[in-house]
Amino acid sequence: MRPRSAVSASERALYSKLRSLLREPGLLRGNLVEVHRQCGKARCRCHGDPAGRHRALYLGLSLNGKARMVYIPASWAARVRRWVERYSEVRQVLEQLSLKCLERLERREG
Repeated sequence: MRPRSAVSASERALYSKLRSLLREPGLLRGNLVEVHRQCGKARCRCHGDPAGRHRALYLGLSLNGKARMVYIPASWAARVRRWVERYSEVRQVLEQLSLKCLERLERREG
């Protein structure tokens, strides 16, 4: 195994960022989708005014090749939003690390 000093400072910073992201709980793959729906109440404002439709937040994702939409209660919206953002950040850092390793491989460095 190589000593830490053999890895570039930028690569060490990426590993550090990855560790800090993984230290916090909650990673969620998917996209948040805001849906505007019309309810079943005949006298509700959503029937006459499309701008007055009810908003609902869903997590859209694909599992085992099938698309799914999971309802997100309003009380969970901020938490789930953070989980989705953290997953995206982890993916970006992993992609950057992969590119750094590819560069080392092409230069035939340890």
